[in-house]
Amino acid sequence: MIKNILSTAILAAAGVALSASSAMAQNPNYAPGDIVLFFQQFGGSNTVALNVGAATTFRDTTSNILNIANIGAQLSNGTTGFGASWYDSTSLWWGAAGVFNNSTSSSTVTNGDPGRTLYVSRNRNLVGTEGTASSTPWSVGSNTDMTTVANGIIGQNNRMETQSVTAILVEPTSTSNIDQQNLFNISGTPTNSFSVLASGGVQGDFGAGSFGSFGGLTAEGALDLYRILAVNPSGTVETGTVRAGQFQGTFVIEQDGDLSYIVTPVPEPATMVAGLALGAVATLTRRRRRGQTAANAA
Repeated sequence: MIKNILSTAILAAAGVALSASSAMAQNPNYAPGDIVLFFQQFGGSNTVALNVGAATTFRDTTSNILNIANIGAQLSNGTTGFGASWYDSTSLWWGAAGVFNNSTSSSTVTNGDPGRTLYVSRNRNLVGTEGTASSTPWSVGSNTDMTTVANGIIGQNNRMETQSVTAILVEPTSTSNIDQQNLFNISGTPTNSFSVLASGGVQGDFGAGSFGSFGGLTAEGALDLYRILAVNPSGTVETGTVRAGQFQGTFVIEQDGDLSYIVTPVPEPATMVAGLALGAVATLTRRRRRGQTAANAA
């Protein structure tokens, strides 16, 4: 379960000393197909990444996943992060990406996904409605482009496996593949990701004020997650239009660094109260009818 992977103890153990080590054993907190969230600052010295777990978890969930992890300590660190007011920084961006492998086979399926199935984010434009996209779906032009993106994500996310033993990775921008795969233009706005995904890449921005109320949370940022199939092999249950983004849900982050994933609307408090009241009335009515039936029978 994601919460077990990203336990408080694991997050507390994450540090630059571990991240900077050049030769480490395989990270028990990372596996191919995991989604890595990353935070990147134009002109900044460091990049922060967080492994949130298997992409298929976010593909398959039908309910919101709240408090996946808290990354506030890492983001607010003034030396290795982005400062106490990171959520108001106009130069800070974040994104998400995951892929299982770069196989071009049309028959190999892993956990319902054929090879090169991409999971990539896109900045959510408006608060809108939970469970509905508020961004332009990704569309990838060719199989060659799918392979290019897959290779880029693998190169980026494998740093989590080789340079950390926790679910957190903090790296200098000079060595981070995140910064090499997600480029800025001269004014500090992301231009593309993984050489193919243009128009801002997979990243969303922060800035003064919150994004808004979303999923019952006060969000500082929101990213729509898309799944992109390279092929549609026979027999897999997870089908879709090839090379067209399928909306999965939305990652949101709060000011304290709490991260959640929203796939369905949260009822308004008044609606919830009304629903409870109606349920109570229905139950009472059924009890009365049963009592009347028993009395008549006697």
